[in-house]
Amino acid sequence: MIKTELYFDFRAIGLEDYTEKIKFYEEHTSILEKYESFENLSSRDEFIRRIFIIFQCGVAYNKIENYKKATSLFEQIIDLTEMNHQKYNLDLKREFYYINSLFENAQALYYLKKYKEAQKNLKIIQDTGFDNFAHSNWYMYAKYAFLLKNIDSIVLSITIYLTVFNQVFFSLSRNTNFIIELIGVLFFIFFLFSPSKRLSRLLRKIYINKFNKNLEKRIDSITYYTQKIERDPADYISLIERGIEYNLNDEYEKSLADLNAGLKINPTNIDGLYYRAICYQELKMYDKTFGDYSALIALKYSDVAEIYHNRGYTYEILEQYESALKDYDKAIELEPYKAFYLFNRAFLYQSQEKNIEAIKDYDLVILFEPENAKALTNRGEAHYALGNKEKAYADFIKAQEFGYEDAIENLKKLEF
Repeated sequence: MIKTELYFDFRAIGLEDYTEKIKFYEEHTSILEKYESFENLSSRDEFIRRIFIIFQCGVAYNKIENYKKATSLFEQIIDLTEMNHQKYNLDLKREFYYINSLFENAQALYYLKKYKEAQKNLKIIQDTGFDNFAHSNWYMYAKYAFLLKNIDSIVLSITIYLTVFNQVFFSLSRNTNFIIELIGVLFFIFFLFSPSKRLSRLLRKIYINKFNKNLEKRIDSITYYTQKIERDPADYISLIERGIEYNLNDEYEKSLADLNAGLKINPTNIDGLYYRAICYQELKMYDKTFGDYSALIALKYSDVAEIYHNRGYTYEILEQYESALKDYDKAIELEPYKAFYLFNRAFLYQSQEKNIEAIKDYDLVILFEPENAKALTNRGEAHYALGNKEKAYADFIKAQEFGYEDAIENLKKLEF
């Protein structure tokens, strides 16, 4: 089972640092290449994190033109997603890494001159109904690859045959020879205008028109899931996915209704529990969040530190400060380098006038995020409360450099 910290270690690699990504993959091949290791994953989040690493490494191999290795990684993602889409609540028509693995794999296959296989991958994307123009464009290249790559030489061969070899091998009348030679000249003129480029432009124009017509027929995500639910009201995956879409659109009441319906059918769906907890939070139904957060912890949600933090924040809103601190402590124990968690615990300490403890947490926040003006200002206020005016002044001055209004106001109203 891949650990959360391995995912974050990978995320620390630069976006275009392909050499380091490949090095990372080679160091963890024993985990990343094992299909059976996916059986131990408990949530879609864990599955997607694993897929994310493999996908990024596949892209890295594509970038260094090791297309054979790239195809093996993308095919692994495709196989695993198709095998596990029901288990992890994945819609193959919409799943980002599945669609993009098909696309990246198609490009790698194209460069390996496996045009039919590339075309097959791109056809799967087209059949989802949610392809973009890049997918359509590459489908055209794969479908007509042989013609586009050889048309110039074909035209030139026909030109030579009509103008030279025709007279050698055949005895034709003068008029017939003239007509054939004229056709040969026309083919030669056509050759001079680069037929491959002209054909490519023509096909591109045809496919643009076709793509635009298909685009007009498309429906949005909510309509898409609504139609699936109308066909099968017990389709809890579509209920939860529509609930998530409503959630992302800030329509929390509609989201809650769908998530409740989906969770009634499958009470242990991790994505449903996670987004329902967010709904409860946004609708200020705080007491109801605890059941979902506790369920996520029991189900071993992959980023369990986030759940402890979110539950702690809910306790803090309800002024249950001791419980809030326990959850913040647990979140930071699991992810000690998450500045956001440290900041919220520091703020809780500060609100309880535990300024020494608050300063220790703010020190770490500022270490990780040197330009965090809010943390600088809050630390300055904690120093001021303890009578350390010089340290407070230094923090306010630093925060002022970033234009933070609270720091500027403190410099005006506090006595130094």
